[in-house]
Amino acid sequence: LQYLLVPARLEAALAELDTDRSGEVDLPEWEAAIESALKNKLEAKKKAREAAAAAAQREIAEFTAHFMEAAQRCFELIDKDGGGSLSIDEIVDAVKNNAEVIKFISNCGDDNLMFLLHPPRLKKALHFLDTDQSGEIDKEEWDEAISRGLAKRLEQLAAERERRERAAAAADEEFSAGFLNAARDVFIMMDKDDSGTLTKEEILHAVKNEDEVQKFLISCGNQNLSDLMVPSKLEKTLAELDTDKSGEVDLPEWEAAIAQALANKLEQRAKDRAEAAAKARAENEAFTKEFLNKAREVFELIDKDDSGSLAIDEITTAVKSDKVVKDFLKTCGDETLMFLLQPKRLDHALRELDTDGSGEVDIDEWEEAIRRGLSKRLEQLADERERRERAALAADAEFTAEFLSAARAVFNMIDVDESGDLEKQEIVVAVKSNQKVIKFLVNCGEPNLQNLLVPSRLEATLAVLDTDRDGHIDAVEWEACIESALANKLAERAARREL
Repeated sequence: LQYLLVPARLEAALAELDTDRSGEVDLPEWEAAIESALKNKLEAKKKAREAAAAAAQREIAEFTAHFMEAAQRCFELIDKDGGGSLSIDEIVDAVKNNAEVIKFISNCGDDNLMFLLHPPRLKKALHFLDTDQSGEIDKEEWDEAISRGLAKRLEQLAAERERRERAAAAADEEFSAGFLNAARDVFIMMDKDDSGTLTKEEILHAVKNEDEVQKFLISCGNQNLSDLMVPSKLEKTLAELDTDKSGEVDLPEWEAAIAQALANKLEQRAKDRAEAAAKARAENEAFTKEFLNKAREVFELIDKDDSGSLAIDEITTAVKSDKVVKDFLKTCGDETLMFLLQPKRLDHALRELDTDGSGEVDIDEWEEAIRRGLSKRLEQLADERERRERAALAADAEFTAEFLSAARAVFNMIDVDESGDLEKQEIVVAVKSNQKVIKFLVNCGEPNLQNLLVPSRLEATLAVLDTDRDGHIDAVEWEACIESALANKLAERAARREL
């Protein structure tokens, strides 16, 4: 079906589809082709699901091991006397003064453990945790709470992973379609005589004269295709691609190389997403800790009489005069809490918050609103992070293509004899007189390339770059250095985005 898009392959494709040799493709023949296409799609989706399931199991195992280790460490930090159970005094001291304990409990997933951080909830939390009413939390009671927390955190992890996988599948499908369309366009651009095959001469002409061809080959993800840009490697590369030894690269051979290139690209995208997911979890944990700490601080600021519940006059006074309270409520994510800042909505908001009709907002009612707000804020954070990542990926892809194209142009400028290798004398002349070469090397981000501009370091630098010790810098050695330069540049761009 895809060959219907390639003029040179149209006749052959129609012959394959027209199984009854009627000269036309009838509905059963079309549906047979579609059935085959669907089978291929479903097989690919099955493999993707299996890979995702395996990755999920690894993520769960790693998270569980880390969580349980941190939980054990937290218990030991609280249990100052090593008695194997946690007294009220030990707990109170730890949740006030031990940063590691506070960090773990803030994100442990169990409400009662998290309530230990909130003085008005401490007594009630201890009552729930101390199931045998001994006055202390023993290891079994701690482990029971930790198990609840782990289950909640794994549930959150699964929801995050599902959202991430849906977004990744959609993004990869869109990327794959664009990549395959670009690959097909490049083949057609190179195939000047519309024969459906690429000759050596057609490839040489395209890689010298077609910017789109150069840009695609440089960044396509398949080294054999990228090596078509290197004159000294062209013969060997063509031999690798030309699997039927016809002397030309036909469309199936091209598509096989493109399939490998796409697989490499998708693998790299998956690795990048895994790194981004780890950063996202760390960002969410840090945000959650800060948000809940601020929520507790705000509750205590409003609760002037330390009663553990918020009277209407306490709320009214705080939302008018306390900047910390107002700033938090503005961005807390829960509409009902935000409405406390609007005089006309205040009474309605208080009725919504005071679910038991007591006339005050107790700690349970406050925490319920805070949970809603946190959930909303984490959703907003995820959306903003996804938008940033999409923009960064697009910008980095464009930068990468331009950088690699510039690097290839600089190589060609230095290689005046078009041998595919850079001799010492060619480099010396270029770094003295060619402003484009000088500008690229100065800004490339790779010290070894920059040192080519320094006469006293030239010999040592050439020795470092010339890894096969043949006396010159070939395209492979140049590309290796450019790859390092690009990695440095992309790291710089990522660091700037973090500021």
